[in-house]
Amino acid sequence: MKPYTMHIHERPLTLVKFCHDGDFFMTCAKDGEVNLVRTETVERVGTYAPPGEKPGAMYACDVTMDCAYVVTAGADGKLQFYLFDGTHVKTVNHGGILKYCEWNQKPGTQNKVVTCNDKFTTKADGPTPNRIMVWSFDEETGCKRLLTIDSKLKLKATKVKWGAFDESLISIDEEGYVSVWDATNGAALHSFEAHKATCTSLNFNEDRTLMVTTSKDHTCKLWGTDTFELVKTYKSDRPLNDAAITPLFDSTDADKKKYHIIMGGGQDAKDVTTTASSSGKFEPMMWHMVFEEEIGQVKGGFGPMNCITWFRDGSGFVTGGEDGYVRVHHFDGEYFTNKRVFD
Repeated sequence: MKPYTMHIHERPLTLVKFCHDGDFFMTCAKDGEVNLVRTETVERVGTYAPPGEKPGAMYACDVTMDCAYVVTAGADGKLQFYLFDGTHVKTVNHGGILKYCEWNQKPGTQNKVVTCNDKFTTKADGPTPNRIMVWSFDEETGCKRLLTIDSKLKLKATKVKWGAFDESLISIDEEGYVSVWDATNGAALHSFEAHKATCTSLNFNEDRTLMVTTSKDHTCKLWGTDTFELVKTYKSDRPLNDAAITPLFDSTDADKKKYHIIMGGGQDAKDVTTTASSSGKFEPMMWHMVFEEEIGQVKGGFGPMNCITWFRDGSGFVTGGEDGYVRVHHFDGEYFTNKRVFD
C-alpha cells in the first residue's frame, strides 16, 4: 500500500472528516486552515476561510449529511458557519477556546450543533468557564443557545458528540472519564472511568450503538452505548490518539462485512527528537474487533498520528499527522479477497 501524501497544512492536523457520501473529506489543523479535498483524485478543492484575520488554530469541523452547511470550531472562540461551496454564512462569538463541534444526527433536520470549550479570560468578555453547549442554527434568524453545561462539568471536555437518536451528549476529559448528559436539559446521566490516563478520542459505528475510546494509557476500548458496558479492550504498545470502526461492520452484505478497528498515535511529539523513527511507533494499526488481535500495521509517517478516519465505503483510510501531512491509504484488492488474513 502506497499512500497519497498531501502537504496542505503547515502545523499539526487536528481532525479529518468525511462528508456523508464519501466523495469529499475535510481536514483542519493548528495553522487555522480548513481544507476540502476530493476523495477520488486526492486534490484540494478549496479552503473555508472566515472574514477578517485568520484564527490561531482550527480544532474541529463538521458537515451536514446533505452537504448543505459546514461548521468550524477555532481557538479564537468563534463558531463559523459556511455553505458547502465556501460562502460564509454566520459567526457565533462562543467564547473560550473551542475544542470540538458536531451537527446533530437527524437526517433532514440537522439544525443543532454541540460544542465544548476550555476556560479563557478576555478583557471584553471576562472569564469564560469550561462548558458544553448546544446551539440551534437557522440561516435567516441566526443561532440560539439551547443548553449550557458548566457548573456540573468537573473537568474540561476535550471532545463531545451526540449519542444515539440525539437523546444524549457524550464527552471525554483529560482524567480518562467518559460522561453522558441529557441533550435536552443537561442532566448528568452517567460518568465512568474509561481509562487510567488522558482520554484522547471517541468514535462510533454507523448507528452509534458501539463506541470506541482511546487513551495515552496504550489502550483502546469498545463500549456498548445502551448500558456503557465494556465490550472489548485492545492493548497496544504505544500512546493512542485516535481509533475508528470500519463502516463495513454495519454492512448488510455478509461477504463484505468486516470486524476491524484502525487506530494509531505514537510517542508524544515533544519526545520524538530523542528517538529513532522506528521506535516512535507512528504506524497506523489494524485490530480485529472480536478477537482483540492486531492484524497488521501500515508503514510511513514521520511523527505522531493525530487523527484517523475510514473511507465511507471502507476501502481505505485517511490519517492526519503531527508533521502536517495528510496520508490517504487505499487498500489493495487482497483486503477484500484474502479471507484467511482479513476475516
